[in-house]
Amino acid sequence: MMKMNIKTFGILALLAVLIVGVVLISGCGGASEKPETPTERPVTQPIEETTTPPSDESLSDVLAKAVGIGSVKYDMVITIPGEPSVTSTVWMKGHNMRTEMTVEGQTMIMIMNGDKQEAYTYFPDENMATKIDFSQATESATEKSATEEVGSIEAYNPTGIGTETIDGKLCTVVEYASPEGKAKMWIWLEHGFPIRTEITTPEGTGRTDWRNIEFVDIPDNMFELPAGVEIMEIPAGIPGMPGDV
Repeated sequence: MMKMNIKTFGILALLAVLIVGVVLISGCGGASEKPETPTERPVTQPIEETTTPPSDESLSDVLAKAVGIGSVKYDMVITIPGEPSVTSTVWMKGHNMRTEMTVEGQTMIMIMNGDKQEAYTYFPDENMATKIDFSQATESATEKSATEEVGSIEAYNPTGIGTETIDGKLCTVVEYASPEGKAKMWIWLEHGFPIRTEITTPEGTGRTDWRNIEFVDIPDNMFELPAGVEIMEIPAGIPGMPGDV
């Protein structure tokens, strides 16, 4: 396979960081452009019912369940009005996260290893990777996983509006005013995990769906580069890239 040139590699690496940032903030800020990526699953999952709350659990009790999630894998689908949806697969364990997606036909994997304070953008088809400054990578990603996202809503004084079942998961539904706009979140009562978020801005309503959630023990090597990967430095002179002066 013909390897991409250094400039193209650098630009794609920056694109990966920016897209992962969008993915990790769970679709907030509805007007950003998103590259097209194929998705095999339909975007819409039907809401099956609306009922009264099934227990006396407070919202804080439900959200606290997410704190105990140490290892999880899930798919995330972000849909913005007028843009194709973006699908990614996320593996999260402790302080480590791996996000995989396809952008413009190129598979890209973002590895953020908080235990080692290392971050990489990895292109498996090219057997190439670029090492990213960890602090810059976490800043771009806003350091939010799905569990951090659901935990952060208490700061906005959410109001419960009932319960609904999505994809067989009974959820408590809350509304709140976020910095990005009017927000609504469906939270899985059993695990305190987000299932859907909608944020309405003047541009329209954007949505994030969390799917295929698996609470499994993820091997530590999922947050490391495979042996033999060529690690490249991003050259200076590409605007916005790490090392640009």
